[in-house]
Amino acid sequence: MNYDVIVMGSGAAGLTAAVTAAKSGLKVVLLEKAGHFGGTTAISGGGVWIPGSPQAIAAGIDDSVEKARDYALAVVGNRAEREIIEAYMAVGPEMVAWLGANTSVHFLLSPPSSDWYPEVPGSAHEGRLLAPAEFDGKTLGADFSRLSKPREEFNAPGGMMIDLFDLPYIARLPAPGALWHMAKIAVRFALDKRKLGRGSRLTMGTALAGRLFKSAIDAGVELRENAPVERLLVEDGKVVGVRATIDGKSTDLKAARGVVLASGGFSASAELRKAFIPYPDQHISILPYTNTGDGIAAGQAVGAAMGADNHVNAVWAVVSTNTLANGYVERYAHLIDMSKPGCIAVNNQGARFANEASQHFVSAMHATGTVPAHIIASAKNVKKYGMGLVLPGGGRLKELLASGYLKSGKTLEELAARIGVNAAGLVATAARVNADAATGKDTAFGKGDTLIDQEIGDPGHAPNPCFGPLGDGPYYAIQIFPGDGSTTVGVKIDAKCRVRGEDGQPIPGLWAAGLDANSIWQGKSPAHGCNVGPAMVTGYIAGKAIASL
Repeated sequence: MNYDVIVMGSGAAGLTAAVTAAKSGLKVVLLEKAGHFGGTTAISGGGVWIPGSPQAIAAGIDDSVEKARDYALAVVGNRAEREIIEAYMAVGPEMVAWLGANTSVHFLLSPPSSDWYPEVPGSAHEGRLLAPAEFDGKTLGADFSRLSKPREEFNAPGGMMIDLFDLPYIARLPAPGALWHMAKIAVRFALDKRKLGRGSRLTMGTALAGRLFKSAIDAGVELRENAPVERLLVEDGKVVGVRATIDGKSTDLKAARGVVLASGGFSASAELRKAFIPYPDQHISILPYTNTGDGIAAGQAVGAAMGADNHVNAVWAVVSTNTLANGYVERYAHLIDMSKPGCIAVNNQGARFANEASQHFVSAMHATGTVPAHIIASAKNVKKYGMGLVLPGGGRLKELLASGYLKSGKTLEELAARIGVNAAGLVATAARVNADAATGKDTAFGKGDTLIDQEIGDPGHAPNPCFGPLGDGPYYAIQIFPGDGSTTVGVKIDAKCRVRGEDGQPIPGLWAAGLDANSIWQGKSPAHGCNVGPAMVTGYIAGKAIASL
């Protein structure tokens, strides 16, 4: 089986590489290990950090690529590989424009989203993050069933997808306009569910994966699921193809121009977690179980060098789990609830140990040895905001109490006994939080002091949208663990996304993109969208580079 290009993996990196190469007239096959397409991207937020995008320019955002570049270089520090970051900044806007003109991939300017290090010169509060436009899955026709379904515990309660742009409507419920907006979404979902077995309104990462998947189909990419790569084929020092399982048989596929590794990193590999991740036995990734580092291992087998000097080896996420009666383990990433007023996180002494709204909360768990921890809120606040898998309004509360995911206590002392933390410490912590809440100033950890904290707080809660009293009982608690939304260690690449060998030179015929490549930020992401953004840009660079041969 002969091709120009073979791509390993169907997330944003692999699909972007495949589409870019195919649109240049090359014969491309994409091999996906799992039974559906979309990879890590399909369960992500789907945002991309692209300073100087056409959307930002059209909106009149006062920013520049140079300013963002200097900010990113300052964040990454002396570990930065400047030529790779400069390539990302230069190519990102070009990629967005090219995709918009040549494919089904379209982005919108995201609501304001602060860079993660506002104290670093060059940071911005808005204009750098793009969100994928929602996508109608029905346009895929019969191929819709080949696209990954959204994970219900993430952004699709009951399977009905919610978008970032829906959040202001949800916050205004039950106001008539907000109720009408959400009612239309719910009715459409109910009709789709009955006819298609799933919702057709795709948002966030699933929308991006759907748009890229359709673009790959339209570009003539040969798409094969259930096709794991066994190893790379090498002749005279050059990668010339792969051995993969095709239709249940081990098959050699040849690539005249090159192979792209884009299999999604190693979050599901117990061996690599032990090598690179703190507290590996208590670490819970939200990524697919098929992300076992296959691309990285294939690259290493032919001499690829691994990144070895990252700030951290994953993009951390706070995670909780709940096992359903059918054995399915729900993995919930706490991206929203911990930023709300009245939610605190405590260690086994009942004491807070970090700012619950901070992007760096998991680093505090690691640094203080608080693994696992518990988040706590009053019944009143849980009903208002939700907490973990408990939905706003109290949806699923009884079910989650019965499963043991949620613990309850009429008093703080009773709750402390049930979750195994020091009761006197918890009572003292609550007293300090309640006292600070009167002024809105968190004197212990500064929760809500920054714009980035406040973005996911409650804008209607004054004076601090993120900080409020724990208040009166009853109370609820959820056990939380450190986890990840991506790994950051991978094979080393150059500015053209060619895989580097141990001697620092490119391995002929081999490229890497996304999580199989070492993080262009050396593990220290400067903002939201700095996983999917680099995945797409490195995929685009790899596709263009191969096409130019």
